Amino acid sequence: MNTQNGKSDRTIGFVGAGNMAEAMISALIRTGTFSPDNILAGDIQPERAAYIEKKYNIRRISDNRHIMDACDIAVLAVKPQQMAGVLEDLAARNAFDAVRDRLLIISIAAGIKIDTFEKAVYAGKSEKEKQRIPIIRVMPNTPALVGAGMCAFSVNCHATGGDIDVTRRILGAMGETIQCAEEKMDAVTAISGSGPAYCFYFLESMLAAGETLGLTAEEAFQLTFSTLKGALRLIDVQQASPEDLRRKVTSPGGTTEAAIRVFEENHLKETLISAIMAAARRSRELGLS
Repeated sequence: MNTQNGKSDRTIGFVGAGNMAEAMISALIRTGTFSPDNILAGDIQPERAAYIEKKYNIRRISDNRHIMDACDIAVLAVKPQQMAGVLEDLAARNAFDAVRDRLLIISIAAGIKIDTFEKAVYAGKSEKEKQRIPIIRVMPNTPALVGAGMCAFSVNCHATGGDIDVTRRILGAMGETIQCAEEKMDAVTAISGSGPAYCFYFLESMLAAGETLGLTAEEAFQLTFSTLKGALRLIDVQQASPEDLRRKVTSPGGTTEAAIRVFEENHLKETLISAIMAAARRSRELGLS
């Protein structure tokens, strides 16, 4: 990615300007990866696009075809259920036929396979033309909103090392990145894509227990939040497995053992695994729809 004063000289366009697109736009500007002048965005809701334009001083473009015409990197950031319609409209209007030198397509729609994009983007094109439009599938998560995201991505056969470097830099503005084979993306979606919600759900449960035991809401939150944050920090610093750390704090006949016993009697681990498997199945279903 060529840069000027640390910023990319390429233009990045967002088809869809929802929360995750906003997280990316905010991160790209905050980290100096892109100048606002080189960021375009449009959304099906004009008021949402206007909000993004005003808040980040980027360029708003109402027509998806015009976004594709004007950018070097296109981020498809619409909801999975809307993606088929967006691709059909773009293909019908020959949006992928007038590529300048190269158009890198990045999708952040959960569950939608690279093959789905290839069918729409590569229809009627020669191998040489296909090579100019690499496609990369990304699974971000909501902590990207605060620069603590985990983004996994997989690439199609036309993505070069340069395309991967560009993608890493874009996603790295939001947090950590990992490249993986596409067949693992449903698992990625179930673990890191949906994972923050599992953490919030567990936090909700601990808060409810604290208040049931007589703590105020403020006391319960401080105790619970600091405990979870400290536990993750302990894993990070000591580089120990969660199982080893759990065993160390679970004294025979103690309070922790009493709680763990209830978890096991109610098959909590099996329930959590089943829930995550359900998320992965839903990701696969979205890819087939």
